[in-house]
Order: sequence, then structure tokens, then C-alpha cells
Amino acid sequence: MGRYSGRSFRLILMCVVSVVLFVLELVVAHIGNSLSLASDAFAVLSHLLSMIIGLFGVRASNVRQHRKSTYGFLRADVLGAFGNSVFAVALMFSILVEAIKRYISPQKTEAPLLVLSAGVIGLFFNVLNYVIFLECCYCSGPRPQADTEAV
Repeated sequence: MGRYSGRSFRLILMCVVSVVLFVLELVVAHIGNSLSLASDAFAVLSHLLSMIIGLFGVRASNVRQHRKSTYGFLRADVLGAFGNSVFAVALMFSILVEAIKRYISPQKTEAPLLVLSAGVIGLFFNVLNYVIFLECCYCSGPRPQADTEAV
């Protein structure tokens, strides 16, 4: 196997796809004056940061022993998840503030067909993201064994 295989390759592939999707959605949101597409773009950015933190967490959690920390970096992924959740909360708060501003003074969405097509592309890539990570995450861990002594 190569240097990047399995989970690492999937994370790198989806990071590249997420960067492209983030830029696309942000540009179309600016052109179309769409808050929902801009919030989805920043949600994609949050997922991108999550994947980058996950990539570093996978790499760091493989280090079992270090000269300063003899226990290794086994909990690097937990610290990364905490950082990502703080970013997500700040992102949600800023979207809430912007939504309240738009509720008070509504604005018209320009180029609705362009905004809709960017949203459909975003939905497609979110489904692709789910399919790619379906078997590599904790959701496909070992199934609990049946109690053989009770039989």
C-alpha cells in the first residue's frame, strides 16, 4: 500500500472536493445574494476543518511514544473534535445574527436558478461525502457478539 491509503486517502480526497465546493458556493452566494448558500458554504468549510483535524488526529494518534509525552498522542482526535465544535458554535452564532438582520430588512435573492444549481451540486457532494466515509468511520465498527453461554 502507498503512503496515503484507506482513511487518509479518503480524507485528502474529500478535503480537495470540499475546497472546490466551498469556493463555488461562496462565489455563487455572493453573486446571488443568498444567505442560505453562504451558510452552507461555511458549513462545508467547517467540514473541511473537521477533515483536516481528523487527518492530523489519525496521524498523531499513531504516535505511541514521544520524548515529552510518553503516552503518545492517543487523544489528539478528541482535542481536534473540541476545536471543531467551538468553530461550529461560532459559525452558527454568526449565521443567526446575519439571519436576524435579513429578517428585519429582507433582501431579494438574485439569480435564483444559479443559486439552486449550486445548492444541488452541494447536495450531490454531501451525499458523495457520506458514501465515501460510510465504511471508514466508527459507524461500521465491530458488531456486538451474541451471548453464547446462554444458549
